[in-house]
Amino acid sequence: MKVYSGKRSETVAEIVINRPEVRNAVDFDVISLLEKNVKEIKLDEKIRVLIIRGEGEAFCSGGDLHAFHQLMTMEEAKTMLTSMSKVLKEIVAFPGITVSYLNGSAVGGGAELAAATDFSLSNGTGKLGFIQGSLHLTTGWGGASLLSRRVGKQAALSMLGTGETFTMATGMELGFIQDIVPDLEGVDRWTKKWLTRDVIQAYKGIIYPKGEMEELFLSIDKEVEACASLWEKKEHHDAVARFLQSKK
Repeated sequence: MKVYSGKRSETVAEIVINRPEVRNAVDFDVISLLEKNVKEIKLDEKIRVLIIRGEGEAFCSGGDLHAFHQLMTMEEAKTMLTSMSKVLKEIVAFPGITVSYLNGSAVGGGAELAAATDFSLSNGTGKLGFIQGSLHLTTGWGGASLLSRRVGKQAALSMLGTGETFTMATGMELGFIQDIVPDLEGVDRWTKKWLTRDVIQAYKGIIYPKGEMEELFLSIDKEVEACASLWEKKEHHDAVARFLQSKK
């Protein structure tokens, strides 16, 4: 199973991307399974905290270029981008606390996925970066909008516009990562401090009111459009071809 979920305790659930052989890259199956699992866990009112992590030694390396290189036109790309942006919206709107555990690198779309959670913890290994620009793309799942909300506009523009990768320690200095937690036992201890789901849900509604959430989702939709328009350009397809060739 490319994605699996389970309970770490009565009040804590986890979703795990299980493609360690490709550093947990997202393909069409992963998109569908992530959406299914988030929606199912949302229905369990006992769950206060949802953890998202990767199997093995990486969190997520972003979109699977082998799977998505077949998408040539703007409309084809938009279908995929919209589907994954819906997953990130589901995570943003989750009524409990969401946390991405970066058990290794989170780059490209992996960084976008991490940005959708309320908090990001890291075991301190691997790198973090919005590297989409190296493929002549912008973020396409909602990462720019979500990053700006987390670290502020100036820091977000710097991270996005340079396409640089950072250590997890630097990610913490930038405000993207909230704590370094060396193992899952530490993550389990971190989850114990949270109050009941109805209290958390009420506070999230105050901190992120409906109008603000609607604006965020509209911004994400604009990201999808911008990325899709760049996707069909020759510069992008040439950059992907060069990258795939370099990995042979």
